[in-house]
Amino acid sequence: MATVATAQSDVPAPPRAAWAVLAGLLALYVPTYLDLFQVFWRTGRSVQGPVILAWVGWLIWRDRASLALQATCGRSVAAVALFVFGLMLYALGRSQSLIQLEIASQIPVLLGVAWMLLGRRALRTLAFPLAFTIFVIPVPGTLLDQVLLPLKQLVSAIVDSGLHALGYPIARNGVVLMIGQYDLLIADACSGLNSMVALTGLGLIYTYVVSRHSSFHNTLLLLSVLPVAFAANVIRVMTLLLVTYYFGDGAGRTFHSSAAWLEIALAFAGFFAVDSALGWSATLRVRSQTRSLSAGQTR
Repeated sequence: MATVATAQSDVPAPPRAAWAVLAGLLALYVPTYLDLFQVFWRTGRSVQGPVILAWVGWLIWRDRASLALQATCGRSVAAVALFVFGLMLYALGRSQSLIQLEIASQIPVLLGVAWMLLGRRALRTLAFPLAFTIFVIPVPGTLLDQVLLPLKQLVSAIVDSGLHALGYPIARNGVVLMIGQYDLLIADACSGLNSMVALTGLGLIYTYVVSRHSSFHNTLLLLSVLPVAFAANVIRVMTLLLVTYYFGDGAGRTFHSSAAWLEIALAFAGFFAVDSALGWSATLRVRSQTRSLSAGQTR
């Protein structure tokens, strides 16, 4: 009897069951992501979400062949418990309009579904990319006021000093910047927190995927995440001020609606530039050592 049970547990999940589960997941989370788009992504908040989702999708697609080989029915109490726990989080978040809880619920739900449909071995492959959907969760600003205020003050001070050094008529009052006839408030979205969260997720995923042989390279790359993200935000705020100064308040408002995407693009470009610089530095170091060894052997 034990042999029969084992054989049954190794049978791949029926395709119809997989399609039924997919339809159920779409019914649950499509409304959630529509709300996320309307409230956060469209207004420039937590715009790292689509980028992180694209990376997660690519990671799963990359491992699709090994997942197909590993796929078995993984019926277990733990898998069901994980799935039910995720559904309870979803129900609580949906009923109380807590979108952070709704998004967070997808992690245990998806892990539970993967475990039940694909088995424990496939779950190990999926655990890393699915766990990274945590970076899709919008950062609740009300819980981070102690972080946001110092960041906004630092950003405003750097922008004020930088543009003043370039000769622009700018002044600062706390987190309000006055350039020419315009006053601009450094709001929560201009603190740089979004790009820091986005680049942290990207940095971890990129380091996991690329996996440089040098741990020193990987460490420096991860340590560069926050400075690069902060610098990208400073450039974003400076650009917004200059657009408003030269082209008026209407142009500034239009630019502001897409400035978050510019910030994320600058942060990603800066991160990859750091990676390239570290790789180039390592190559030069190796060449220098090779030349030294060659010169020593010649002597």
